[in-house]
Amino acid sequence: MKSGRAAPPNKKSAVPTSLRPSRTRLSALIELLDDDSPTVGREVLRELDRLGRLGRVAVERASRSGAARLRPRARRMRLLLARLAQARRLAKYATRKDIDLERAFWLLSRFDDPTLDVRPFMLALDAMAAEVLRRIEALPATHERVLELAKYLGPELGYRGEQEDYHATDNALLHRAIVEKRGLPLTLCALYVLVARRAGVRAGIVPLPGHVMLRLYGGDKHVIVDPFHEGKVRSERELLKFLAEHGLAFQPTWFRDADDRAMFARHVQNLKTAYTRRGLHQEARMLELVLDALERSGLKLRRV
Repeated sequence: MKSGRAAPPNKKSAVPTSLRPSRTRLSALIELLDDDSPTVGREVLRELDRLGRLGRVAVERASRSGAARLRPRARRMRLLLARLAQARRLAKYATRKDIDLERAFWLLSRFDDPTLDVRPFMLALDAMAAEVLRRIEALPATHERVLELAKYLGPELGYRGEQEDYHATDNALLHRAIVEKRGLPLTLCALYVLVARRAGVRAGIVPLPGHVMLRLYGGDKHVIVDPFHEGKVRSERELLKFLAEHGLAFQPTWFRDADDRAMFARHVQNLKTAYTRRGLHQEARMLELVLDALERSGLKLRRV
């Protein structure tokens, strides 16, 4: 005898049929991956992103399809969808009251590689800091003591700036700089700062335009070092000379330690520039979401 109770709802049909995209529509979007037009590419990305999981599944299937031309384009779209999701996470983080430089830089690394596990790189920073601490703990608390950090990371480990391919994307990514021992001035300053914080050394980033440097504090004195040039000590006279050579008038804020939010914003700009120079304009536009969020949080930006 049949029960009079209604059958339980089918979870697979929770979304009304009228609101679900047709297979024809999804197939058409996937076929458009073969189109060379950047405008079409942007629209396809927007539509697939709007479709959420259905769009991602369709792209994943296409990335394993038998069509030789379609596979790499579907893989590229899969990466773009993942990067767009990471860009939104970055934008959300940018609105926080307190920004942590390390967290911000790992999020930027995850934007470039959404599958990245940052834990091995954090352990590498831990190991560097442990060695710095071992070296300085028996020394007097002077600026000479904190210079051990610069000596270890610079001349000894060989961290320095990349000058031949300055604008390569890897130079703006902390995890790549840790491995390659090369990077932009701000990437290397961030590395120094994160090691210093772990080792109990006070450090601040000196936000000179075009070439940030690092201030290390020891006792009642401080010293400025240049991580881009293997931690070389710089005098304030040299910094003023740098400004003069680039036609820049002195501004007091350039000689004060920058906060983590300002350096995060500056590095988003660095990464955006790197993507633009590589022709990855979709990624560069995604990072505009982060810059917009930073401006909404009250930070004044000089867009580049």
